Amino acid sequence: MVAGQLAPLITVLRAEQARRHAGIAISRPAWKNLVFTGGPGVGKSRAAAAIARLYRDLGILHYGNLIEIPAADLAGVTPRDTATQIREAVKVTGNLVMITGAHAWRDLPDHGQHILRCLYQLLTESRKFHGDELAVILSGEPDPLRAMLDANPELAARFPAVIAFPGYTPAQLTAILQALAAEAGLTLTPDATSKAATVLAAAGNGHETGNARLAVQLLTRAAINQARRVTTAPQPLDPAALGIVCADDIPGHLLPHDQPGSDHPGQYL
Repeated sequence: MVAGQLAPLITVLRAEQARRHAGIAISRPAWKNLVFTGGPGVGKSRAAAAIARLYRDLGILHYGNLIEIPAADLAGVTPRDTATQIREAVKVTGNLVMITGAHAWRDLPDHGQHILRCLYQLLTESRKFHGDELAVILSGEPDPLRAMLDANPELAARFPAVIAFPGYTPAQLTAILQALAAEAGLTLTPDATSKAATVLAAAGNGHETGNARLAVQLLTRAAINQARRVTTAPQPLDPAALGIVCADDIPGHLLPHDQPGSDHPGQYL
């Protein structure tokens, strides 16, 4: 889904790079900034990291690392403080900067317009003086983020693609759980997979707005149960059993304190 929304911009950037390599001068390059809309745990950080690598491979960012900055850290006490903090935090380094929780600026007295003007100026100066070596993703809840950008069309024009992350179905959450388990060297049995799907469906209330951190939390509890089981089993244990998660390892439900929290950068997904 994300790839389909991003495809037109990537096509433009590829063609632009081809013109550069052919020796054609480009004085007005395409903007490569993005807006990510969606709640916490819907995969925005992972998608941003993949885009950073893609931009590096295309040759439009020198380093292509992902740097995440909470939006709250950029709002100073005074307008001058805000401008200073933005310039110090959003460095022109050849990396992709994702500002998380940007929707919170909507709650500022000026509805975030000063901070957006500072960001507009930074992007403009970056292009003029630093060879366009900065790309920014604004990430947050869709309605307030869109409202702020609608009120600042000059800045909105510098963000040519808005990528929506609607959340995950119970089946997708189960697939995420299996993928994360595989990264940890674990494999779910068919019965464990079926039980996990039921638990995740109940935790997400059956809606397609599932938070992927539900899968993280379920895997955390299952891994603890599995670890206790294999470390207390009679020894020696079949090596293949060390990586198996069975149905008994999957808890019957996620407790309230297991539910995912707010959207902090770098947390899980």
